[in-house]
Amino acid sequence: MKRLGVAFLLLLNGTVFGADKMVLGYYPSWTSVPHSVIPWQYLTHIAHAFIGPKADGSLEVPSGLLYPALITAAHAHEVKVVVSVGGWNETYASNFSTLAADSATRRAFASNLTQFCVANGYDGADVDWEFPANTTDRANHAQMIHAIRQAFDSVQPGLTLSMAGSSGNWYGQWIDFAATKNDFDWIGIMTYDFYGDWMSVSGPNSPLNSTNPPNDQGCVALSVGYYNVTRGVPKEKLLTGVPFYGWTFNSASLYGPATGSPRAIQEVYSVIAPRLAQGWTRTWDATGQVPYMQDAAHTKLTSYDDSTSVALKAEYVVSSGVAGAMVWALGQDLIEGRPVLLEVLGRALRPVTSVSDERAVPEKSGLEQNYPNPFNPRTVINSQLSVASDVKLVVYDLLGREVTVLVNEKREAGSYQDTFDASGHASGMYLYRLTAGAFTQARTMMLVK
Repeated sequence: MKRLGVAFLLLLNGTVFGADKMVLGYYPSWTSVPHSVIPWQYLTHIAHAFIGPKADGSLEVPSGLLYPALITAAHAHEVKVVVSVGGWNETYASNFSTLAADSATRRAFASNLTQFCVANGYDGADVDWEFPANTTDRANHAQMIHAIRQAFDSVQPGLTLSMAGSSGNWYGQWIDFAATKNDFDWIGIMTYDFYGDWMSVSGPNSPLNSTNPPNDQGCVALSVGYYNVTRGVPKEKLLTGVPFYGWTFNSASLYGPATGSPRAIQEVYSVIAPRLAQGWTRTWDATGQVPYMQDAAHTKLTSYDDSTSVALKAEYVVSSGVAGAMVWALGQDLIEGRPVLLEVLGRALRPVTSVSDERAVPEKSGLEQNYPNPFNPRTVINSQLSVASDVKLVVYDLLGREVTVLVNEKREAGSYQDTFDASGHASGMYLYRLTAGAFTQARTMMLVK
């Protein structure tokens, strides 16, 4: 047992919890998630998506996008908000190509974007041209980025400029990073969609490492290497992408044929996760360091990220020296109102605030969900005591048999964290119960080896 304190770092499966990295979450304008449920403590930035470029350099602002309360709440929590421009939209891609080809429309676009940010309280813009397609676009893209950078630096305080980039050289070759890397405050690498409905086989959506050489489609580590080594972008300007969604294929096995039309559909984590209680089986891809699950009939296969793989991605962010991580998209991981994946990422990459002050007594006792979950082989359980109590924290198997007693002692009021090491136990569902005086609460957790 250990009380939480200032600058507390926890090593769990090699993951450093309580680091100080950037965490950017995309907030699509069409989401049904209100700003009031955003867990600000896990974020440094929000990318509000999307406005669009017009061919004449003006801006297209979709109806309903403007959300002043989002920006006000974010700033109250010291979270920056940037507006995303573009996205996966063929019209926007064509308009980018047209406006970037002319010096006058480039300047108009830069000026209009600057004025939009200042007028609406944004801290900068995330330029998401998906994607420049040829050598002409490559040269014009660089000139457009220079124009925006110059316009952003002309206001006080200056605005941040960032971009979303493809995971490899398929489109990245058409961006001149040597000319533009100093213009960007950060570059978010879209390290997901390595496999999807455009593929004839199933595969991992966002593998951390190479999974099926020489036939795989890439991975997070190779993408970072491409930007940093091949293209010369400093690691300190790179964010790795973390998807809160997956792809469900009509496929019987990983890397097996994907059939039908469509071959696969994109589904958010909150839809995928409950299937583990509906007869689907989770399998761990030890090379890619991501899970996949299959239905009982083995006709469907879902490649996705869960708490374990997100924790490993957070570990990679810390160990590799990149600036942080970006998430697509906020709210897609809500399970019973709890952002289970963002919680893991945020706890790993954001500084832990002190709750060790004896005056900071929790208003009520409580037992939190363990993290990571699923886990292998260690996980952390947080709890709060509103009054001093005799405390027992016990882990049981699903037959009700006692597995281990984690805590059996008198504790003062406060917040606590305890680690369960399941190295000697079999995969499966476990229950853990906290008893503190008259208070009792239980939760379940999943060990996957």
